[in-house]
Amino acid sequence: MQPVGPYRFTEALGVCQVGTAWWAVDGQDRLVTVAILDGAAAADQPWRDAFAAAANAMALAQGGQRYVSADFTAAKPWVAYPSEEGMGVQRLFQDLGMDLHPMESAAEILIPETGTIAEPPESVSGVPASGASSPTSGVPLPWAMHAAVSQPVSSPPESGDPQSVAVPPPDPVASPGRRITPSAPPRRRARVLVLVLALVLVMAVTGAGTFLWARSGAPGAPEAGPSAGSSLAPEPAVSPQSPGIEPPRAGEWPDDWPSFGPGDTVRTYADLEGLGFTLKVPTGWDCAPAGRAQGFAKYHCGVSDGKQQIGGELIVRDCPAPCDPQRRTSMRQNEDAWGLQWMRGGVFVSYANSSDLQIDGERRYGLVFVAYWRGGSSGHVDRQLVFRMTSTVDGIGQLRRVANYLRGTLIF
Repeated sequence: MQPVGPYRFTEALGVCQVGTAWWAVDGQDRLVTVAILDGAAAADQPWRDAFAAAANAMALAQGGQRYVSADFTAAKPWVAYPSEEGMGVQRLFQDLGMDLHPMESAAEILIPETGTIAEPPESVSGVPASGASSPTSGVPLPWAMHAAVSQPVSSPPESGDPQSVAVPPPDPVASPGRRITPSAPPRRRARVLVLVLALVLVMAVTGAGTFLWARSGAPGAPEAGPSAGSSLAPEPAVSPQSPGIEPPRAGEWPDDWPSFGPGDTVRTYADLEGLGFTLKVPTGWDCAPAGRAQGFAKYHCGVSDGKQQIGGELIVRDCPAPCDPQRRTSMRQNEDAWGLQWMRGGVFVSYANSSDLQIDGERRYGLVFVAYWRGGSSGHVDRQLVFRMTSTVDGIGQLRRVANYLRGTLIF
């Protein structure tokens, strides 16, 4: 995808009738979301005015959403929001009466330049548009964009427009006279602090997040727990002792981590209560229940043979609606991560790992990731997965294989 202004697009976020939304990074790899007015709306002056007016109204409202850069004079106007302040692009399009849909449906959703488009909502169309600098000038910018915000950048040439290479072509059988009727803009909700029931067990002796095998009779046996059908109380909500460093740095899921191959022997758990998916782990691993409640399940998985200890926590939680970036960030911030820097592995996953952890005087490898996926029937992202495990240095491959299996299974 071609850049727009100072931003390089990394992933498509969504599409609506009048534009597209993207994840992007600036020249210093700081993450933003970018909304682009596209298709018929980009060539329609009332929609261009409404787009700029809505962005400025959001920025100037009490507790509003400030953007960090914009160009409302470009052939396809755009505006960028810092990622850590929530989903600014989603709010912007909602204020325009639009909801975002998966980018795969762009051909059916986005009104092409040759199409006919309805008038923008009156609630924003009458507000005068202003330049890109007004909502941010004189206001301390958030960390993500502390670089200077200057005058609007010039629009990219049509040949370099990101939409021309990233969005599927218009539906050839769709009616060119198709019209859209925006729904009434949703009532503006004040941003509130989301109280998340982040259920984190403070691990004894070995420190937060460290995998601890409890012996129950037989040496090397995992901590004994109730049967799969019994009810376990969830962990008490506590603050993490060693949370990860925020915000996540831009990046991608490592492509050099190993995966289970045809020659690997695995153990399959098809019915672990509360997970909602089949779990595969290396042969020799055990998984014991460690917590269970409505919308929450926790297991201790791994192996301890007295010589090599590998494993840790696997947690699944409901992500209450709306499971938006702001809520997902808040939930991640309640997870222990040994004080490591979070890295972004995709839109719905952040991870941290290090082979230099010192636990009980021993050098160990630690891997933690927090991911979100579509676990219900609604089609929306509504589940959180927390994977937090350690191993001896020569057991790194086992943890990474399980991590890659989970990523491929849950598609995050």
